[in-house]
Amino acid sequence: MKKMSKTISKSTKQKSRLSVLIVDDNEQITKLISSFLDYSNHDCTVVNDGKEGLELIKTNQYDSIVLDLAMPECDGHQIIKTLQKDDPDQLKKITILTASNINDDAVKKFKELGISGCLQKPVDIDQLLSNITKASS
Repeated sequence: MKKMSKTISKSTKQKSRLSVLIVDDNEQITKLISSFLDYSNHDCTVVNDGKEGLELIKTNQYDSIVLDLAMPECDGHQIIKTLQKDDPDQLKKITILTASNINDDAVKKFKELGISGCLQKPVDIDQLLSNITKASS
């Protein structure tokens, strides 16, 4: 699997410009979301690997993080568990975006950890943007 790590930026002034990290192994999803966020005048960093995503979270400052749960090697659950132990303040920035079936109890547990939102793929892109914005505040 090819790794992709790039930052997309648009030089326009916007009061609510956000720095967003997208961690998802599905390149089509990350391209779609990053294009939409770029169009919405937000800065976007994309990684298609959980380990790389965790390192970026540890070494950079993001306003919001979009996190897939099901990824090879280092998945979203492992990232959440590591952050819960090492840097729990980062959890409130996370919007989970997953194709996995998650029930109300799982969503409730994520919320109790401080996770900002939990959405299922396919996602309404405006709803995702709303969650990203909410996670950054």
